[in-house]
Amino acid sequence: MKDKIGFNIVFAIIAFPIGLGLLREFDFHSFVFRNPALGFIYLTTFVFSLFMTFKKKKDETEK
Repeated sequence: MKDKIGFNIVFAIIAFPIGLGLLREFDFHSFVFRNPALGFIYLTTFVFSLFMTFKKKKDETEK
């Protein structure tokens, strides 16, 4: 049976404000983060949240 892509609402709710913070931290005129350390933390947390939001569900019948 195919693995289905799941949607985890908890990580989606976490990803939304982190994505907004990431956009606020990014300077579009010079294409750099205003504070590079904080931008890196926002970016890694945002990518992890998106990964966990759309992680594939494992089929529990297969062993």
